[in-house]
Amino acid sequence: MKRLIPLAFCLPLFAQQTQSTYISDLNGRSVPWGNVTVTKSGNTLTVTELTQSINGRTVPLQSVEERVIREDSAGRVVERIIRRYDATGNPGPLERQIIDEKKNADGSVTSVTSIYRGDLNGRFQLAERTTSEGRKSGSQQTTTTVVERPGINGAFDVAERQTLVVRDDGGKSHSDFTVFRKDSTGRFSEAFRVVTTQEEQDGQRLENIAQYELTDSGKLNLAAQTVVRARKNPDGTESREVDIYRAVPGVVNTTGKPVLYERQLIEQRRQGEKLIETTSVQRPTVSDPKRLGAPQKIAERVCSGTNCK
Repeated sequence: MKRLIPLAFCLPLFAQQTQSTYISDLNGRSVPWGNVTVTKSGNTLTVTELTQSINGRTVPLQSVEERVIREDSAGRVVERIIRRYDATGNPGPLERQIIDEKKNADGSVTSVTSIYRGDLNGRFQLAERTTSEGRKSGSQQTTTTVVERPGINGAFDVAERQTLVVRDDGGKSHSDFTVFRKDSTGRFSEAFRVVTTQEEQDGQRLENIAQYELTDSGKLNLAAQTVVRARKNPDGTESREVDIYRAVPGVVNTTGKPVLYERQLIEQRRQGEKLIETTSVQRPTVSDPKRLGAPQKIAERVCSGTNCK
């Protein structure tokens, strides 16, 4: 699975920000695991993710460089260069993405993303093209996406269709993301779905994320669920309790629904200009799979720089 790094579309504009992550070793001591550095120079935003190699050295894991090529009233064109590295920090082939966003007369936006993958000789070849179009009607935003990839004969063909419907009902939001793929007959049918609801209740933000996956019977079934309860602290930081439900290997489950696999306790605090976020987890005990054990600290993220959130 690819590691994703936040990009310009979801990051504020600032000169530099560094986020460092520490995890607990077998003795409970905090050891550095990696960090993310975000820098902006002119119209270019660079996000670099570093990690620890097997011999303890700090090596790059992935870097993303994004720059705006053109931006005007008709839309904008963005170039994104992705560099991925192996476990020892050696660079692999580059990936180049061109995102062309156009504003339509009816207020909708059409976005075409062309993905070029490089080989060891530095040559790029078009590997994927996605076309997304968003339309808004009242409080509902609908985005349809078509994914094209080369077929057996090298010609591009539609490999996947996606729909994202987002609705805001005043204090409560709902999103439905569905992926359609071709079945054995060549027809598109539902293959994956994520339904998310979010609302404010008694000073808390409640979020429910349900993930549906295709079963052997050819139907979608609830495979995993995440329930988030978050509250704001007086200093502006946030505390979150995250319950993760999924099938647990070795545990008998007669309900057919995901069971509570893990509870994450995420606490933020400020220390001068730094934002420190500590993550602890509770998991079911071996003796009683239905009861969560004591919290164990597993990671600590330290963000320094402006706009740390």
